[in-house]
Amino acid sequence: MTMENNTAKKSTELNLLKLSLKQDTRIEAKGQDGLLFSNQGNFFVIENLRPSTCTALKLLENNKYTKTELGSIAFEQEGYNGLNYLNLHLDRLEKAGYLAYTLMDNNTVFCSYEQMTGATGFCTNQISQQFRLSKFAFIRREGAHFLLESALGQARIIIYDQRVLGLTSLLSTFTTKEALIGEQHINTSILEAFITLLHTGEFLEFEPVVNTPSPEELWSFHDLLFHTRTRYGRQNYNLGATYRFINRIPPKKASRGEAGALAEVYLSVPDPKEMHLSESLDHCMGKRHSTRAFKGLDLQLLSMLLYRCLRIKGSQPYAVANAAGNTEEIETLSAPYPSGGSMYELTFYITVYECEGLEPGFYQYNAFEHKLCLLQRKNKDTDTMMWYARACTGSEHLPPAVITFAADFERMFWKYENMAYAAILKNVGVVFQTLYLVATDLGLGACAIGNGNIETFGRLTKKTVLQESSVGEFILGNHL
Repeated sequence: MTMENNTAKKSTELNLLKLSLKQDTRIEAKGQDGLLFSNQGNFFVIENLRPSTCTALKLLENNKYTKTELGSIAFEQEGYNGLNYLNLHLDRLEKAGYLAYTLMDNNTVFCSYEQMTGATGFCTNQISQQFRLSKFAFIRREGAHFLLESALGQARIIIYDQRVLGLTSLLSTFTTKEALIGEQHINTSILEAFITLLHTGEFLEFEPVVNTPSPEELWSFHDLLFHTRTRYGRQNYNLGATYRFINRIPPKKASRGEAGALAEVYLSVPDPKEMHLSESLDHCMGKRHSTRAFKGLDLQLLSMLLYRCLRIKGSQPYAVANAAGNTEEIETLSAPYPSGGSMYELTFYITVYECEGLEPGFYQYNAFEHKLCLLQRKNKDTDTMMWYARACTGSEHLPPAVITFAADFERMFWKYENMAYAAILKNVGVVFQTLYLVATDLGLGACAIGNGNIETFGRLTKKTVLQESSVGEFILGNHL
């Protein structure tokens, strides 16, 4: 194919991509020469618009014009000044996340391409290698449509036509455009334009010419998705304290303990004089280390550790508002350790194996009243909890006790959007260090654990994984 033919072919493909508004975006007039763009509680205002720019931007609602065609409209009215001014504001709108490229032909809409960050720069080079769908790509449902996304890329594709879905299903193995043309009952230009979108959005991986290691090999799908979707830079989903459930779901207060405990053990409160006998922070940080061999656990030291690290010191109401101006009052707490937004969503359970003065079993620590509530006596599930704790530390013996951190997801998810779980894990790390330092000061052995069994934990608490689940584990015991 000659360069001229190739350029003409790519021009045909791009002409099938109509510049349009992102799904659920609305335009409203603002004053005499301004426009307000809104989408799911987010707003973008452009004021002091030239008449040609205002005309062209309003046409985005029609899904009928390419970027070149909109530019022609502005050029006809105000020449190069109008064209340049339009391109400036189109670039601003796209970077703000309000524009999409809709692939359509003869009034049939196939899919819509949305660049989530930055401006779209289409990959127009011919693909010479075989390709397949990236291992980081995934399809999920949102509303009435399927979305194609990638943990690696910065774009998403909304699928409107089942032929596009069928085409995507053929990309599980390496293939070529020529092979796909023979498989699908779809216009060749549409197919090639869709492949261009996949290439542009980093949805594809290519058959390597030379088999050399790449950074992508080190990343699993779940790790990269978690990383890129809970931080700014590669996506434009709402992120942070959006309070999106105001007027839909009442905010949840922190649990004051479980009803129906088999027994309650009120723990002693340390004497203030004892609290002032601590070693220096520098000393504790220098001596801190993980311990994996123990000799039982002293209940008095456990009580001091829980009081100094995990007790709730107080609560207070706090007024909040969302982007729509709706208001609500939530409960914030205070404790010896910091917690994002003062939500203190973590609840602490202790599986006891060997602690003088405590019956072996599964306890919840009531941080408001400084007491332990026995929820389950020693059974198969408590044994499993201890087995995982031993296995995850590589120890030969079961630890005397395991503190399990559980997250009350409703409290965090009501406030935070798309980063709540990441914030929970940060809070877990804070508590790890707090427990380590105080355990070191008390002369206790301690070790943070990297994993645990959420199903076993759920059977012990009788709560679903969506309500409250384990997110961290920490073992304790007396030094040998």
